[in-house]
Amino acid sequence: MRIELATIQDVPELLDLQHKAFGSLCEELDWNDAPPLTETLEHVREEFAQCTTLKVLNDEGRIIGSVYGSVTDGSLYIGRLMVLPEYQQQSIGKQLFREIQRLLPHHRAWLCTCKQVRPPYEFYLREGFRPYKDEIVGPGLTWVYMEK
Repeated sequence: MRIELATIQDVPELLDLQHKAFGSLCEELDWNDAPPLTETLEHVREEFAQCTTLKVLNDEGRIIGSVYGSVTDGSLYIGRLMVLPEYQQQSIGKQLFREIQRLLPHHRAWLCTCKQVRPPYEFYLREGFRPYKDEIVGPGLTWVYMEK
């Protein structure tokens, strides 16, 4: 496995990864209009142009994980840390998460996650991020903003 910068040609595969990585979690929460499931290819391409996106390739060259980030005024926004379900719990997400922070110089890092999806929320806490704002996004769903 290796981490590389993603290219615009990777966007369709990244969108597919996004659906696979977040689909079952969103179904469990009955959150059918969640952004990871409703974004279009066009939207992902637009977002890609504004961010630095990393990908993890398996030995066959398939994208199995990704994360993106962008820095504004020294503040790094980290978005869509995702790993295919069959590759989770192998430290791939942790490697991506740390690499995007290493690669993009910043004074502060922040992200958003659904508080009810415990594994990523607890991962971010272990990585030193702390909640600073909550937002209700649906019945029983809280979007939490975290920073480090």
